[in-house]
Amino acid sequence: MKYLLLHKFIIILFIIILSIILFHSLSMADTGENSLFYYEMNLFHGYSKEKGLYGRENDSAKSIGIENFRKFSGEYGDWLTTDLQFRLAYNSDNPLSEDRIGTGDPERDALDLEIHNAYAKFKLLYGKADIWVGHYEPAFGQEPQLDTYPVILQTISMKNIGFKKEWGAGVRGVFTGWDYHLTATLGSGMGMHFKGNYLFAGRIGLGETALTDYNLGLSVLYGDVAAVMGRKLLSDNLITKKRIGIDATYLYRSFDIKGEVDYGTDNEKDVAGTWVQVSYILPEYQKLRIEAQHENWFYNLSEGERYDSTITAGLSYKLNGAIHLRIYGARDLHLSSGTLDNRIMVQYYYYYPTFGRLFDFRPD
Repeated sequence: MKYLLLHKFIIILFIIILSIILFHSLSMADTGENSLFYYEMNLFHGYSKEKGLYGRENDSAKSIGIENFRKFSGEYGDWLTTDLQFRLAYNSDNPLSEDRIGTGDPERDALDLEIHNAYAKFKLLYGKADIWVGHYEPAFGQEPQLDTYPVILQTISMKNIGFKKEWGAGVRGVFTGWDYHLTATLGSGMGMHFKGNYLFAGRIGLGETALTDYNLGLSVLYGDVAAVMGRKLLSDNLITKKRIGIDATYLYRSFDIKGEVDYGTDNEKDVAGTWVQVSYILPEYQKLRIEAQHENWFYNLSEGERYDSTITAGLSYKLNGAIHLRIYGARDLHLSSGTLDNRIMVQYYYYYPTFGRLFDFRPD
């Protein structure tokens, strides 16, 4: 058993080292392409009143990874963008044993290789539209508008759809004053499962935050979605999901206010969710961000007691160009199952083209 465990770990480590060498070599090659290569390290730990110390919260875990972002240009400018981002994640809550490596179940695995971004995006209509193929967000709500991968605060996409990104294709365009995003995906999250599952989604947005300080979105979603956790298929039974949602972003001075309200059905059971997040950047010290979030998810509106409600607040500090430090507290206001809990979460997040600043705690 120990030999098999060591053998599996060595294979994963070899793949990561080989990938780093390959992508770094490609990014340094003089091919006329614009290439960005980043190393990342995420050190997360939390303390729960109910569980004590714990090592994973959503995407936040102890992990090391890489990202290679490339743009291909021609006579008329950029025509293709590719992005590959993956990491080796360690969940310290679980014992390191042979049956807990690489199964694709984030609740069970101690060690797993996770793909987050893996897509090719082609420009059309002189840059007014993109067609993407690969691993990307379904076009619904706030999730595609935000980068929630490196942070603790999340949207309600996991409760709403069951995952944040998955395999498929889509088209996205931005015009003066409005934008649109349409996707057709497998409906099985990080893993590729073929049980008759599929998912269609679309969002139309009004307003550009860079020009008007606001954006309003209307989203719809329909499909037979697989019941998954990470890459693991939990059941062969599909969930028929129907959704409509509205979302909004408003920038006011040093405030960034975001919200989302969703309603629909899961196998004919009414479900709904609300989510609001407020961020404040100190004008005199803009490296420090104060954030608060409140989310509700109703699993069956006909059963009023079946809902979850959580409030989270904390600080995010950009120490320098490579390191972010975060600390948050979360309090459950209501849970459909389990015991109400209070949690404290801390995070060190490193993202930089080299590992040279890994322990550089000097502010820029």
